[in-house]
Amino acid sequence: MHTGRPHLSVMDAAQSHRSILVRQQGWRAPPTGAGILGALFLVGATVVAGHALEHVLPRASLSLVFLVAVLLSAITSGFWAGLIAALLAFFGYDFFFVEPLHTFSAARPEDAVALAIFLIVAAITGLLAGGVRGEADAEHERADALEVLSAYSAELSAANSDAAIEAALLRHLANASNRPVVELKDDGLAIKLVDSSPPGLTIDPADLLAADWVSRRAQAWPATASGWSGGSFSFHPLKRGSSVAAIYGVVDHPEDSQCAQIVETMLRQGEIALERVAFAREAEDARALAEQERIRSALISSISHDLRTPLSTILGSVTSLRELGEAMPAEARADLLLAIEEETGRLARFVTNLLAMTRLEAGLAIKRECIDAGDVAGAAVKRARQSFPASKITLEAGPDPLLLFADADLLEQALFNLIDNAAKFSVPEAPIRVAASRGPETIEFAVTDEGPGVPAQDLDHIFEKFYRVDRSGPGGAGLGLAICRGVVTALGGEIHAESPVANGRGARMRMILPRGEAR
Repeated sequence: MHTGRPHLSVMDAAQSHRSILVRQQGWRAPPTGAGILGALFLVGATVVAGHALEHVLPRASLSLVFLVAVLLSAITSGFWAGLIAALLAFFGYDFFFVEPLHTFSAARPEDAVALAIFLIVAAITGLLAGGVRGEADAEHERADALEVLSAYSAELSAANSDAAIEAALLRHLANASNRPVVELKDDGLAIKLVDSSPPGLTIDPADLLAADWVSRRAQAWPATASGWSGGSFSFHPLKRGSSVAAIYGVVDHPEDSQCAQIVETMLRQGEIALERVAFAREAEDARALAEQERIRSALISSISHDLRTPLSTILGSVTSLRELGEAMPAEARADLLLAIEEETGRLARFVTNLLAMTRLEAGLAIKRECIDAGDVAGAAVKRARQSFPASKITLEAGPDPLLLFADADLLEQALFNLIDNAAKFSVPEAPIRVAASRGPETIEFAVTDEGPGVPAQDLDHIFEKFYRVDRSGPGGAGLGLAICRGVVTALGGEIHAESPVANGRGARMRMILPRGEAR
């Protein structure tokens, strides 16, 4: 880390407003050069005006004109400017308008008394007017502080990460103080400077030692008094629970209590925001854990049901054939064998879906090769006709090849799942139309049935895992359409459901895939 004194560069436009942390009011604020010059100018102008008016007004009344200069100086520049103007007015009035002229003496006792009274009145006038100016400045400062804290609070309320909170604190501390601010953190090995405002600041080894002390003790460290060796930053810890999340250093005066108070207020707000974000993360983790538990329970329940039913049918049929054998009529044996075949196919489809879902959720690489979408659709329709012989499944595809880059096995499984879903919710022998077509940059598969359709409130949810639409017909695990969405998403495409299709009935599932490198 580079060392050196803080680089006190000019702040950017966002930091150019008045500081609310370093100003002082009333008698504590030292006189400024502008205030002294203003007092000299006003008193000088009053002397000139007095010479112009001495032939119009009584000389004793000219002192009131000098009081106006004192009043204006105090109102515009504060207490000390008013007091300096009162002294200048006293000597100016005495030198130019009290006999003997051009001396600082009074010829008559009553003139000396008048001068003394004038000085007292001028000083009181300056004091009162300066006090009014100080109160006005204090009100402006309070308004500025409230404005800065309000903007800071609004940004903290919108922050949703520790980094956003720390960045907001750094920026608003710099804006409020109009002085360099640094942010340091302990990386486990040493205290390091991670950010600053303005950017590019470097700090001394003495400041690093002070920041390390703050990190270990979780207490503020004041800057070294002017004229003494040591660090130039006052360091303040930003706590997260019992630990220190970051350390902020502000270049300020160690006796500036207002600065320390505002900084501490902003730090406390930052700590509350850190706690809010931490609670939000814990709540999100709890929700995710609850959702995982819900999905796990639903999966176990679904698997138990969908495995138990075909296994029970297979077991019952095999037991009947083994125990009764030739005693059963040939027709009954054929029915049992058909039940075994159907339930075995159903079980195989279920296991295939589970394997496909596991593959997608595990993030395994998708095999992409140039395939003919028409061939994939034909294979899925052929397999569906064997699985659902009672359904009338038709394929509509043009004679030209429909080339795209995709995983043929997963795509065939997704298309078969769409046909399976249509067959479940269609009456026997109802037509199911499977179409494959080519667009300018896409290949589209569409499966249309003439079943009861999908309610409008379910259209946005049917592709979610374990979601089941309350329709007449057999139930399922709720994995088939979820696998379709997973496959299409992995291939960079889109999947949509439309219902009704015609006469208030039917549903159409559309898979739209990019052709990729195939043209």
